[in-house]
Amino acid sequence: PGKERRRRAEDAQELRGHGRISGVVIMGFLKTFDSLFSRIYRDYVKLVKYLAVGIVGTLADWSVFALIIGYTNVFYVLAMAASYFVGMVINYVLNRRFTFNNTYRKVHYQFASFGIIALIGLGIQEALMFGLVHYLMGDTDADHLLMASRIVATFVGFAWTFVANKKI
Repeated sequence: PGKERRRRAEDAQELRGHGRISGVVIMGFLKTFDSLFSRIYRDYVKLVKYLAVGIVGTLADWSVFALIIGYTNVFYVLAMAASYFVGMVINYVLNRRFTFNNTYRKVHYQFASFGIIALIGLGIQEALMFGLVHYLMGDTDADHLLMASRIVATFVGFAWTFVANKKI
């Protein structure tokens, strides 16, 4: 029993030593990462949070769109509007709380400006998707082609909302 206890104590000590080394290496990496990115963009943490929130909202948007076009006979333009609204609300709520930690009480003013930019972005995306589906894809309603058009339209819409939000 004494030898077993001593061996377990030695094993635990060895693991703690590895943990310290790993922790030092990780902290060194994080400090280097912070130093590098803070020179490029001072507020990069907020940018990373913004991108993470955008990914969550976009995945929700695309998922709702895929569900609607896959299981209903709803016209894809209406499906896109519905899914876009879901993604827009998720983006607004998460960015307000997580990214910017905003406590401003007049939420309706903030949501209105956010919503106006988003609705213009939706219009751009709807027009682009309509053009892609009707003129480039031969007016097809194949779900995978609709989804491909939706993805292309999303990235064009993202460019618009990024530039518009940056100017405001």
